[in-house]
Amino acid sequence: MVIVITGVIAVVAIPRFSGRQTFQARGFYDQTLSMLRYAQKIAIAQHTPTFVNVSSVNGTICLTYLSDINCTNSDAKQVVLGPSDQQKFSKVTPNGITIESTNSSFFFSALGKPSPDATVQLSIVGDGMKRIITVERETGYVH
Repeated sequence: MVIVITGVIAVVAIPRFSGRQTFQARGFYDQTLSMLRYAQKIAIAQHTPTFVNVSSVNGTICLTYLSDINCTNSDAKQVVLGPSDQQKFSKVTPNGITIESTNSSFFFSALGKPSPDATVQLSIVGDGMKRIITVERETGYVH
């Protein structure tokens, strides 16, 4: 009986622990959502444009004070520092997850509105699901 119960648990539980792509995709989605909200708050607090750069080629998203489509700039005066480690605020997509955007680079103005003056959408694609983040045109609200 113990062997049968152990076998059933092994069949049901082990695939759940080995398939992490859904978990990673949702985690990256949440991190990206928080990153965009942080970019808007920095732009308002510092009264300066804050760029959100999305590189679909290398799967990176970063925050800077100047447009940097490939997220390669490391000049401390031109990159936004992360709140936790005071290093360049940049995230790389986990394996098997991609990021797509309607704009490869956009910025939040000092009023918190996205520019170019349009609704911006980012898509996090992983595990067969597409999670969409929208930045509203008029208010800059990120959801």
